[in-house]
Amino acid sequence: MPSSSSRFIPRGLSLSQIQRFIPKSWKRGHQFEKPSALSIFETGSAVDDSMIDSLLISIKNYASEGNLSKAFKAFSLLKLHGSSATSCDLILHPISSLLLSCANHKSFQQGEQLHAHIVRLGFERHPNLVSKLVTFYSSFNFHVDAHIVIENSNILHPLPWNVLISSYVKNELLDEALSTYKQMVNKGVRPDCFTYPSVLKACGEKLDIGFGREVHKSINASCQDWNLFVHNSLVSMYGRFGLVDVARHLFDKMPTRDEISWNAMISGYASKGMWTEAFELFGSMRMEGLGVDILTWNTIAGGCLRTGNFKGALELLSQMRICGILLDSVALIIGLSACSHIGVIKLGKEIHGSAFVVVGMAMIMLNMH
Repeated sequence: MPSSSSRFIPRGLSLSQIQRFIPKSWKRGHQFEKPSALSIFETGSAVDDSMIDSLLISIKNYASEGNLSKAFKAFSLLKLHGSSATSCDLILHPISSLLLSCANHKSFQQGEQLHAHIVRLGFERHPNLVSKLVTFYSSFNFHVDAHIVIENSNILHPLPWNVLISSYVKNELLDEALSTYKQMVNKGVRPDCFTYPSVLKACGEKLDIGFGREVHKSINASCQDWNLFVHNSLVSMYGRFGLVDVARHLFDKMPTRDEISWNAMISGYASKGMWTEAFELFGSMRMEGLGVDILTWNTIAGGCLRTGNFKGALELLSQMRICGILLDSVALIIGLSACSHIGVIKLGKEIHGSAFVVVGMAMIMLNMH
């Protein structure tokens, strides 16, 4: 990963400073050694609309495949041959594709060069490109750069703010996430259903009950349509706060629920040691035919262990196997502990053998990476 001192910071740079980041081929029309698929543009003959369309498709395909070298060569050709025929809207789409590919394939230098070219073209405030640039810098955890892009754009769409807040939360930068949300609101940008889940998660993980309640009031006051993801996040947040009565009230009011809704409520009960309620809700969830994730299986099996229901814990592990769920290290520890309490030596040895399989698979995965 490049050092912060070598990164492109758009604020305060002159055009001449910006231009040094742009490959010379993009500025003077010098052609790269081109792949055969692009050789039609070497002939020097007139380029018509169909050829431009073909070039645009090539850029999109190369970018989606992660073949950045060919994608940027095609982009250089588009700039060379399409300078007079290519409209602003037409050039924006391949730039967006290239930025997204640079983010997905961790190609910082080429993305940085592309940003410099965007500034040179005067597109740095275009709403579509602002979001892509924020996504690009956030993918490298260069949040300061992403923040500068947003501040310089002055656009009122929530998408780039959502991307940055989500990246902060993903990297456990919870104070920064909430600060960015406050700045977003102060600038008059209206949060949407993609903003709130990240903000509510940050409030829950920080145990910031006061601000969490403020965000909840903002959701109620926003008059937005009911949204499953937002309400799942509310249930999870109040569960983290230990306010399980509030979480259950929200859960019961939900017109539709998914696996995440049930898992969040069960987790809330478990965190308070309210195992009777957790077991009942788990039973209702299974009767609904909903899928149960490994975390919830382990939570309930661990609850059985804590309440002295050792056979119940082993029964749950058996059901996990029947459902095709691979027991992880937590499940195996629960199983071994249950076996030791009731003296089931044979089953304990089987679980012990499974533990070696899990460790072996983990080592294989580590070696692959």
